[in-house]
This record gives sequence, C-alpha cells and structure tokens, in this order.
Amino acid sequence: MARFVAQLLAAALAAVALGPLPASARFVIEEGGLRVVLPDDAKKQYPTGFDMALANFGAPRYGGTLRGRLIYVHPDFKQPASCAPANCSYACQDLSKANPPVDLRSQPEENFIMLVDRGPPAPGAACKFAEKVWNVQQSGAKGAIVLNYEDKMTTMEAPDEDDEANLKYLTNITIPAVFVNKTTGAALKRLMEGGSKAIYVSMDWTDILPRKQQVFWEFWTNSNDQCGPVCDVQKQFIKEFVPVAKEFDSHNWTVFTPHYIVWICPTPYRASAECKSQCIRNGRYCSPDPDGNLTAGYEGRDPLQENLRQLCVFKLAKEAGRPYLWWDYVTLFGERCDMDSKKYGHDCAMQVFAEINKDGWSSVAALEGCIGEEKADAPHPVMDAQLVAQKGNETAGSGEVFILPTIRINGAQYRGKMATAEVLRAICAGFVEGNMPQACSKAMDDACMMGGKGYQDCSSRTDGKTQCITLVRGYTCTCGHGFLPHKEPSGEETCLAITSACPSPSGPQLHLRALRVQEPAGRLRALRCVTNIPDECANNHGGCWHADLKVKGKTVSFSGCKDNLAAYKDALAHGQPTDNVPLHTCACPPCFTAVEKGGAISCTPKCSLDYCDLDVGVCHAEPGSGGGVGAGGIALIVLLCVGLLGGAGYFAYQYRLRGLMQQEVRAIMSQYMPLDDADATEGVGSRLKRLASNGGGV
Repeated sequence: MARFVAQLLAAALAAVALGPLPASARFVIEEGGLRVVLPDDAKKQYPTGFDMALANFGAPRYGGTLRGRLIYVHPDFKQPASCAPANCSYACQDLSKANPPVDLRSQPEENFIMLVDRGPPAPGAACKFAEKVWNVQQSGAKGAIVLNYEDKMTTMEAPDEDDEANLKYLTNITIPAVFVNKTTGAALKRLMEGGSKAIYVSMDWTDILPRKQQVFWEFWTNSNDQCGPVCDVQKQFIKEFVPVAKEFDSHNWTVFTPHYIVWICPTPYRASAECKSQCIRNGRYCSPDPDGNLTAGYEGRDPLQENLRQLCVFKLAKEAGRPYLWWDYVTLFGERCDMDSKKYGHDCAMQVFAEINKDGWSSVAALEGCIGEEKADAPHPVMDAQLVAQKGNETAGSGEVFILPTIRINGAQYRGKMATAEVLRAICAGFVEGNMPQACSKAMDDACMMGGKGYQDCSSRTDGKTQCITLVRGYTCTCGHGFLPHKEPSGEETCLAITSACPSPSGPQLHLRALRVQEPAGRLRALRCVTNIPDECANNHGGCWHADLKVKGKTVSFSGCKDNLAAYKDALAHGQPTDNVPLHTCACPPCFTAVEKGGAISCTPKCSLDYCDLDVGVCHAEPGSGGGVGAGGIALIVLLCVGLLGGAGYFAYQYRLRGLMQQEVRAIMSQYMPLDDADATEGVGSRLKRLASNGGGV
C-alpha cells in the first residue's frame, strides 16, 4: 500500500507541475516551412507551401534551407524494394537489407529527401521516430519527412530508454527530420504521381527563431546525474560548449541564463513522508527521486537543493559582473560531486564554491543567504522565478518547458540534437541580419567554400567584389581581401585599397576618420584620401544605450556605443574581410550589465558606481560590506580553467520511474505533451496513453 501511495504521489506531482488542466499547459510545436520548388506546375499548385514540425533530435538547419528530390520507397512509386515484416515506406528496417537494397549514395549528384510513413498502426508493429530517421540516413538521404496518418501535428521526441541503440540515435543522426500531417503527406504523394515525376522541395528553417541584435538564450537543466544515454549526450555537449558560451557572453554577443524545472507537491500530500523527501519549503518546490527509488539512495530534495545552489551561484556571479563563473561551478561540481561516488551534496558543493571564489568576488555568507533555509515554510523568489519562466509566455510565443534538457533562444524553444554545432547554429540564426558575429561563420552552411555556388559567383565578378562572405541566409559578394568598400557621391560603389593613413593638411598629425586608399587593378589607380567614414557613435550614440549618472557626486556620461574604426582599419591592413566588422558596436561599458527591457537592450550598474573601477569594470568592496573583489581579483578576471564536465547540469524530465509509476506518469503526461511514438512495455500506462490519444502509439 505504501508503495502504491508513493507511485501515485509521483504521478500527481508530475501532473501538477504541468498544470491542473490541459488548457493551462501550452506545448508549442516549433514549425518551419516546406515548399515545392520544381517543376513549375507542381510549385504553382501549392504556392504557399506546407507547415513542417521540427523533431527534437537530428540536425535542423536553423537559418538555412535544404533542397532535395523527394523519394518514397513504395512499389507504386517506382521504388520496388520490399521489406519485412513492414513495408519499406515505414523505414522500420535497415533499407540496405531491402530487396533490392535502397542505396541512394550511388547517386551522389542528387540530394534526396525521403518520405516515410508513421507506424505501422498494427499493435506492436511500430518503430520509433528516431529509428525511422536513422534508417533514412543510412540509406543516403539528406533529410527525412515523416507523414502522419491523421491531420495532426506533433513534435517527434527523442527516445529516452537506457540502451545502446537509443544512444546511437541521439548522437549519430546528422540529418534534419520533420513531421507533416496527413493532408500534406497526401499532397506530396499526389505530386509524385506514382513516381513518374521528379519533385524537388525546400525545407526552410530561416524564420523559425525571433531575431535580435543581442541573442538571449536559456539552458534548462538539472544537477541530478542519475540518467541514461541522454545524460551522456548532454555531458558531452556541455564539455564542448563551455568555451563557446563563454566567448559569446564575454563579447556581449549573447546573454545566457540557466534554468531548472521545478515541480510542486499537491496540497493533500504535503504532510506525507514521500512529499517531504522529494520537496523543500513545505512542498512548494519538488523534484522526482533521482533514481526512481523512493525508499533508498538520494532523494528528490537533494538535487533540488543543489539546483537552488547553482541558481544562487549564477545570481551572485552575475551581480559581480562575472556570470561565466556558473559554467566553472557546474563543471567542477559534475567532476567532483557525482552521486555514484556518494560525494553529491552540500560539503562537496562548498569546496567547489571555495575554489571558484578564491579571489573573493563573493562569500559563503552571501551564497547561504541566497539559498535560505530548506525547511522554511515560505516562498523563495529564485524558485518562484523558475516556476514562472517554465510556464512560458503565450503572448510572446514561447511555450512551456516540459522536457529536459531544453534550450530557448530569444524565447523560442530549440528543436534538435544536443550538440555544439547544431546549438551554435541555432544561436547564430537568432541574430538580426548584418549583426552576426564572425565566430558564427563556422556554424552556417559555407556556400563560399572553393567550388561552392557563392565562391563561383563572386570570383567571376569584374567590379572588384570578388570576396564571398557567408551569411545566415545565403551569401554576399564584397570587396576582395585588403580592399575597402566605398560609395562615391554619385552612388557608385567602388573597392579601394588601404595603403597608409592620411596626413592632416595642418601638420604631421593624422586624420582620425580617414584612410589613404588605392583602387584595385583594372580601375583608376590614383591615391587619395577618403575622409567621409562616418562616426556612427556621434549620431545619437549609434542607437545604443546611453545615460548620465552620478558617480561620487559628479555627473558622468555613459554610452554603450563603441567606435570600431581601429578594428576596421586593422582588418583592412591584414587583408581580412570587413563585412562583419561594423563601424560601431553596442556593448555595455565597464561596470554595467546588459538587460532587456521592453524588447530593447539596456545597461544597469552591476554594483554601486562609487565603488567600481570605471576603466576595467571591477567592483570593489563598499565600506563595511566585507564583500567585493580584492586587488588580486583583477588578475583573475579572465576566468578559471574549463575542464571536463563529468555529470553536471543534467536531468532528463522523463524520469524512468520503475514499473507502474513510470507508466502512470507517461499516461498523465501524454495528455499535456507529445511522447515518443512507441512504448517500451505494454501495461496500464500504455493503455491509458492510447485512450488519451484516441488510439495513438505510432
């Protein structure tokens, strides 16, 4: 009886975390566009294209497109391959073992995008979405479109079972996968007319994410490390992404915020032993048992308390102007404080905090003050903020966070594999056109590679714009290496070469905003000075934040506009491309932290300006505060080592609760969010799930 009560509590806890009614829980299905591009008569039939739902695995091409020829492996479409026990159109088997084998690599001149059917619908015959896409990839196709058997859209979830097959799907699927409804699938099949026509489509991810000057992104995680293959994938992701995240934040290109999902205990159960073991602050904030065993091992309140500690580390580090220290903390905690070694908990955590706080940027008292008392019967503002954030903002189009790990970029949820290249690409696609950092170029499709379309187009030009530059969407041709794009008074654009700075007519000094230039070969080669390079910061601070504030009783003007002429000249002098070197950048000055207010970037002091070094941005201790950064802190501002992240920051929302508890939780969750398309076991949970989804499974 006690075990049943514990299982019921866990299921109820999960359900309440999502919201008591389906209407209050909004799961957003992130969608892109699917368009027919050839032939013209097929394109004209569907001029607006179709919607496609992104999968939560695979490699979506955020900011880009994939064009390819449709293929549907079915005898009625001139693809006679046969598979057993299910038709090849379901892609539930290795297509290389079909009769005859399906090997699209034998036609390297074509990009194939394979249509596959959801199912089969027969009981026990279904295969997982990820398995289908894996088989599609192994056949040589560059993309997969799963066709639903009903007019509904869903997000295809990654499998979460703890076995090697699912680890293979999570780590090795490198093609994009999308889901379309029955009507769209039928339309695509009609266009192919039994396989007699070559139909080309374009899968489009260019406008999925909101675009901003500065990208705001969130990483939803958990400190619990008792998980299966998905945990291993996230460990590898954090290990690889730490230096990327730090670089982007240090340049103020992005603003990063970590988050942790929080559950609540239903009021009728708050006095139970089970609720007390899984919750803090009288059931207000809870977390499921790490290993699903409510009677032994670590309890849910253990990772919950560590989650709160990590949130407080980030809060204190951000206030000190050093938010990157969160990455150092979770990295070291994961390496040294894992549950398997029985070191997970307060003592090990405080040792890690002491290491990252060697220069005294904060204090143990400040950290413990932020955390507060575990048994206090009162709300906690940091945890309440998590509950609010995970609900999303329906007005802004951001959905509720149900699954861990989850990434939000500019408020929209990222869909795809948890890997550095894919996540970086998505973050880069969140910048407005023209404001993408040069560091993003590696993440985008490179049409400018030798032999690529952009390379060939630009190198053949005769106006001097022979250099190909990769953009989020496509490419552009600009002046060749070492040349300056210049617009004549007539409006004509020319490419000019820098040779030296221009001397001032009044003496030996140099013009600040002038370059001595020479036109390239094939054009007039006269030397002259270009003196009309604009000072963008002089015109309303370049549109950046600015304010007049009091510092020690005096009014000081602060501006977020930074003139970039020196970097511009340096790039020209070294023959580097200048398209991604703007004449000014917006970045908060020293002693300020970037915040978003009403859709605009603002800067707020990270400490009292009276006690901040305005040149380097170091906050010193205020008299009597006992905190702040000492003189030795300046030398350590460039961070601690990255290292490996053994098990930090991971928690998969779909806990593999054992036996009946797992099935009950999945049944309840299926009413609020899409689950994977095949159950691992048959039982009460899977039967309830099918009833909730009108026959569902696959």
